[in-house]
Amino acid sequence: MTQVSVMDAFTTPRTAKVAERLVFEYLAATQVETGWPEPTSIDGLPPLLRNECRDLRRVHRQPGGLWLAHQDGSPVGCVGLVTRALGTAEVKRLYVRPTHRGGIGRVLMNHVHQHAEDHYFTRVVVSVVPTRTAVIDFYRRLGYTDTEPYDMFPASMVNLRRPVTHP
Repeated sequence: MTQVSVMDAFTTPRTAKVAERLVFEYLAATQVETGWPEPTSIDGLPPLLRNECRDLRRVHRQPGGLWLAHQDGSPVGCVGLVTRALGTAEVKRLYVRPTHRGGIGRVLMNHVHQHAEDHYFTRVVVSVVPTRTAVIDFYRRLGYTDTEPYDMFPASMVNLRRPVTHP
C-alpha cells in the first residue's frame, strides 16, 4: 500500500465538498444494501440523512470530527466521530472506496482512536448493519465488543464499543 494521509475534512471549502461526496457515496451504498433504491444525489436520501450530508460540520463538531484519507493525492475514504453522552464518541460513516480497500480503514480508525484519546473520551461506540459481517469482524479485530443498544442505536443494528485507553 502506498502512503496514506489523513486530514481534517473542514480544512478548506474544497475538502468539505469532497467529504460531502464521500459521505454521500457511503449513504447511497447503505441505501442499496438495505433494499432501497440507489439515490443519484443528496436529494434522493431520506430527510434525516439528507440533512446530515448537507451539514457535516455541525454533525461532526468538536470535540468530534470528520477526516478524509488520501492516497497518491486522491481522496479515497472518510470517517467521522460524533460526541454523544459524557465520555462517549460514536464512529460514523467509515467508508473507503471499493477500489482502495485493504488497509485504509485501519489507518482511519487509528486516527479516530488517537483523537478519542487526545480528547479524553472513555469509550467509542459504533452501530453496524447486521449484514455487513466483514465490517463487524473488522471492528472486532480492532478491539470492539458487543454492547447493549445505546440511546441512539436502533436495536436492529449490531452495537459495538471499545474503551479508550489513556497513558
